[in-house]
Amino acid sequence: DYHPESHWLNVAEIFTHSSNVGSALMAERMGGIRPRAFLSRLGLTGKVSLELPEVGAPLVPSASNWSEITTMTIAYGHGIAVNAVQMASAVAGIINDGVKVQPTLLKASQHPSAPNKIVSSRTSQQMRALMRLVVTHGTAKQADVPGYLVGGKTGTADKLNGKHYNENARRASFIGVFPITSPRYLVMVILDEPKATAKTHGYATAGWTTAPLVGKVIGQIGPLLGISPIEPDIALAAEQKLLKNLG
Repeated sequence: DYHPESHWLNVAEIFTHSSNVGSALMAERMGGIRPRAFLSRLGLTGKVSLELPEVGAPLVPSASNWSEITTMTIAYGHGIAVNAVQMASAVAGIINDGVKVQPTLLKASQHPSAPNKIVSSRTSQQMRALMRLVVTHGTAKQADVPGYLVGGKTGTADKLNGKHYNENARRASFIGVFPITSPRYLVMVILDEPKATAKTHGYATAGWTTAPLVGKVIGQIGPLLGISPIEPDIALAAEQKLLKNLG
């Protein structure tokens, strides 16, 4: 773990603190078949359907090369490479009451007649609660925007240099969703090799680079989209109702 905690972590803490160890252990317990099938259900193992012929295929290990180590590393984002459209679509489906969202470059007003469920409604509610905790208590505190109930997930990956990872070159990303209690918009930002500065206290990870950037974007586009910030007491009540889904 990049910033290991000093105590045993529960599932919410594994997600909130981006614990690679915890994610790998959970994946190991499930085995390789179920995680691979779930990635396929999310649309992350095949070429995304989009109105562009230039869309590339993801880099995914074949079934014959899918080892126990593959299962564990993919659990925290290594060992697989997908494009931003696929990632945004997968997250959108998970938070959209579990109904798969088909990415498109066209303004669409019609909804599919037969919704494709990728997770249950209960799981979707729990994932939204976890994404809110990432912003309030985890790695993305700087993505919070008063009155907009932002939820999200950070991602920081060292880049490959030959057959080894370069600890001084990384790709940082953050997916922000608002309002997380009733999602309407998703904002994803990726920075290629962000640099640590005095303002980021020497860090170049997603929590210090892409998360605050997404927060600024949401703070500016929220009013333009006609979404007014809600009062603190109403926001707190909505947040508490959401978090009850975690028990």
